[in-house]
Formats: sequence, structure tokens, C-alpha cells
Amino acid sequence: MEIVGKKSPGLSVTALKDDKTVIITFNDRSLNFYVTDALKEQLKEAINGKIEEGYQHFVLNLDNVKIIDSCGVGLVIVANNVTSSRNCKLYLSNIKPFIVKIFEIMRISKHLAIFEREDEALQAIKAAK
Repeated sequence: MEIVGKKSPGLSVTALKDDKTVIITFNDRSLNFYVTDALKEQLKEAINGKIEEGYQHFVLNLDNVKIIDSCGVGLVIVANNVTSSRNCKLYLSNIKPFIVKIFEIMRISKHLAIFEREDEALQAIKAAK
């Protein structure tokens, strides 16, 4: 029996010009081995493209994500590394509590700005200016 991976529905990208902020929403229910390869390139291109346009803040909305594995965690780390290496800031929002627990167990939560809701992340961006 052959296991065939599902095609990822990808990312939704919303740019807020006034705040130089980009909201990136994962459309996948699962961030796992089967979808992360395609998503990694989409994510890097989206972030780098918006940085070139002058955006400085990126909110990664994980509201749709119900399941995550180490490959999915790797996507979050890639987003964090790309933004921090380009002097930009990454904020995570709408993360299920068990995913936050995974970040804590892996000891990466201390390196991430995690907010319960997207609007809280956007408020933190405005407050930081």
C-alpha cells in the first residue's frame, strides 16, 4: 500500500500597508510531513517578497491548524529565522493550546512571540511603534 501525500491548499497572505504588517494564515488543517515541503518555499517567498516591499512585521496565524508534527514546527522555525535574519519581527497567533505545549516541550516558545488571538498580535505591533 502506497501512502500518497495531500496537496497543500497553501497560505493566505494579507498585507496591512499602514502598519507595515503581513498576516500569513496556513490553510492546512495539518502541518505535517506531507505538506511542509511545498509550504516551506511558499512561506519563504511570501516573507522575503514582503520584506522587499518594506514590510517589517509578520503575524503567522495558525487558527486552521489542528495537527502539527516536527516538520510543521520546522516551518515556524523557518519563518522565525527568515524574519529575524532580515531585522523583522514574527508574531504567532491563534495557536491551539496543545501546539503551544509542543513549543514549550521543544523549548522554542521562549524564542517566539505567541498571542492567543490575531488582534492581540496586531495591538502589540502598534504598541511597539
